[in-house]
Amino acid sequence: MGQAAEKHKVREENHPRPMRSKMLKKTILAASFFMMHSLCLSQEISALKTDRQILTLSKNSESLSCRVNLDFESFRYSGDRHFLIFKQVKKGFYAPFYTNFVKLTDAYDQCKKTSRIQLSHDPAGENILDINAVGKIYITYLEDMHHIGGGTLATRVSYAVRRLPGSKEIMFPFSVRKNESDEKAMQRIGRTGGMSSYEFGIVPDGIRLISKNGKYIAPAGISCSTENPYEDVWSLETRRKISAKEMEGLKRKNVRCEDLFG
Repeated sequence: MGQAAEKHKVREENHPRPMRSKMLKKTILAASFFMMHSLCLSQEISALKTDRQILTLSKNSESLSCRVNLDFESFRYSGDRHFLIFKQVKKGFYAPFYTNFVKLTDAYDQCKKTSRIQLSHDPAGENILDINAVGKIYITYLEDMHHIGGGTLATRVSYAVRRLPGSKEIMFPFSVRKNESDEKAMQRIGRTGGMSSYEFGIVPDGIRLISKNGKYIAPAGISCSTENPYEDVWSLETRRKISAKEMEGLKRKNVRCEDLFG
C-alpha cells in the first residue's frame, strides 16, 4: 500500500464517514421514537367503573370490560397517569382504604387475555398516595395512634417509600422502624418537615409527591408555586433532603420545579 493510500486510511479511521454518522443518528431517533411510543401506550388507556367489581378499559377505538378481584367504590389515577389506585370501603371502618393498585398496561393485557384483572396490594395495608412508573416506586402514608406519655394517645402520620415490584421499603431517616419506641419514631417522622395529613388518602390538586423522572420525592407534598418549593424534597439516590448545591446544579441545567413536579 502506498504512502498516500496509508494516509487516506488513517484519516478514515480518525474521521468516520458521514454515512456512519447518519446511520447512528437514525438509530438514536428510532430508539427515542420507540421509547416515546411505549410511554404513550399507557396514556392512551382510560378506565371507567361500569358496575360492581367491573372495570371498562378503552384504548383507541377498543373497549374491554373485565372483573376486578376487589369490591371497590372508585379509583383515581397516579400522578403520572400510568396506574390506577382503588378506593375500598370496608365494613366497620370509618375511613376508606387505598391499598390496591394496578398498572394500566398490565390491566389492559390481563383484561384482553382472561377478562379478569388482578390487583396488587400494599403488604402493610397502608394508604397509597402516589406511584411512579419511571422510578418504580410508590409512597404510602399511615395515620395511627401512639403513646405520648402518661397513657395519653395522639395521632401519628408516617410515610413509607416502596419499590416495585415486590413492595420492599426504601428506608429514609423519617421511616418508622419496627419495634422502636414511640419517642424515637416521632423523632424520625419529625425529620420529614412540613408534615401533612391527606384526608382519606387523597392528595389535593396541585400537590405532587414524586418527580416525573422518579428521582425525587416530597412525602409531605410539593407545590411549585411556593417560595421555596425544594425545601422538603428528598433524593431517592442519597435518601437525604436535596442540598443547596444540588438545587444550584438543577438551576444551572435550567431544570425548573415545574419540569420535575409540574
